[in-house]
Amino acid sequence: MAVRGPDGVTRQRALIEASRLFAARGYHGTSTRDIADAIGVRQPTIYRHFTSKAEILAKLLDADLLPALERIRSALVADASPAARLYAYLLVDVAAILRLPYDVRGLYNDDVLELPELAAQAAQRTEMHQLTIMLVEQGIASRELHPIDASFAQHAITGLLLEVVRERGASPSPVSEVRAREVADFVLRATLADPTRLPDLQQASANLVTQWHTSNDVTLPQLT
Repeated sequence: MAVRGPDGVTRQRALIEASRLFAARGYHGTSTRDIADAIGVRQPTIYRHFTSKAEILAKLLDADLLPALERIRSALVADASPAARLYAYLLVDVAAILRLPYDVRGLYNDDVLELPELAAQAAQRTEMHQLTIMLVEQGIASRELHPIDASFAQHAITGLLLEVVRERGASPSPVSEVRAREVADFVLRATLADPTRLPDLQQASANLVTQWHTSNDVTLPQLT
């Protein structure tokens, strides 16, 4: 049965179903015909919305990466200590990932991100990793964090985010805020030079998140 309604509805459903197919079958194992079948339209309908399968994946990656870059850039220059900024960034970033309408599990594949059509998204991911390293280095320089290898810390944070994505599955998580706080607490407990400062950092980060919510310069999920 064909999907009825505005083109925007068809486009969004195509993105959602494509993300689930990429997670289940992989990018190379999914065709635009598969995506069309999943939403109940003919294959040419997909090409009214997207020029190619690569553009579909690019749009899915952009939905995660572009807001994440806004958040990490804001965290690097915010008026708070580096540890509080790291905590706030993790809090809002994990919550955002868990609330995405798309299945993120099949999006971050190094082989796929080497495709020329996805060069912009690969560059965005690299920048996000580099800026995360810079934020950790700020914490080390301030002596709030242990003098650890900042690149290793970034890889560990990325590993935690991938586990959050795996645990979440295909649909948005109803416990996004809880899991976000658990991840932020875990990272800061592991890296703080003085772990007893965690409650103070939690409060400082809450104030920072509130400031971010009143700003038009950063895209955040709504936390309570």
